[in-house]
Amino acid sequence: MTQHPTRMRRKAWLLCVPLMLAQTHPAVQAQQPPDQIVELRSNGGYTSARLADDVTQVDLAEQVQGACRFNRSWGYDLTNRELWTNDGCGGRFRITRSYAQGGGNNNSSNNAGAAVAAVAAIAGIALLANQHNRDDDRRPGYPDYGNGGGGGRGGEIRVDGRLCLDVSKGNFRPGNALQVYECNGTDSQRFRVGRGGEIRVRDFCLDVERGDPRDGARVVLWSCSGSRSQQWTTRGGQIVSQLNGKCLDVVDGRLRPGNPTMVYQCNRSPSQRWWF
Repeated sequence: MTQHPTRMRRKAWLLCVPLMLAQTHPAVQAQQPPDQIVELRSNGGYTSARLADDVTQVDLAEQVQGACRFNRSWGYDLTNRELWTNDGCGGRFRITRSYAQGGGNNNSSNNAGAAVAAVAAIAGIALLANQHNRDDDRRPGYPDYGNGGGGGRGGEIRVDGRLCLDVSKGNFRPGNALQVYECNGTDSQRFRVGRGGEIRVRDFCLDVERGDPRDGARVVLWSCSGSRSQQWTTRGGQIVSQLNGKCLDVVDGRLRPGNPTMVYQCNRSPSQRWWF
């Protein structure tokens, strides 16, 4: 079968990308800067410290007070460049930085930055070209599973950029759990927000099981009733229950496919950051 000329040109261009990347710039050698230790203590409430733009990882080096549990009483957010503690946790934290901005000579850093920028630009163009190719191949009438939480057939509610809120096992029945799962565009990941603050999927609503006000209460499907256990609002990327002021979260803060959801004290951890 003869291929469309436009698609042949796109494929040929994409095949050239690896060669262009290889010729962008030779590898840059620079010394890794030493790790930095930062001490941060919670006085019982939320406390945070600013992270530099070149920080890539934070680890708890030593607990100095309270009970420090990752994504519960301490954590970090590289998007907002923030290290935080809560609930009395105090610790000494090891800050790992990238060499591109944190060490080496200026010429090496500048060259590395130029190389990264060139790679990012080429990769971005390649992704756009590939997206156009997929759009051309879409079958007539095939649904476009784009994001967007309100109205119509609904859309995905994402966490961590790679997982979606999901109906466990695709089983639409009262009492079935909600979980996080790899985004796949199925009906079990299509949610819409109602006028009363309810979050709907098909004919069901997200519900705090049995109106339980405690940390760890499960979030399940239930027939829509307008009760406070089914009313939600958003605040700074968090989805907050109007029943108890707690946030939609993932059990143990572990963002892994198949882990169930719950409500938990709002602490701005990555497992409580959702977007439509």
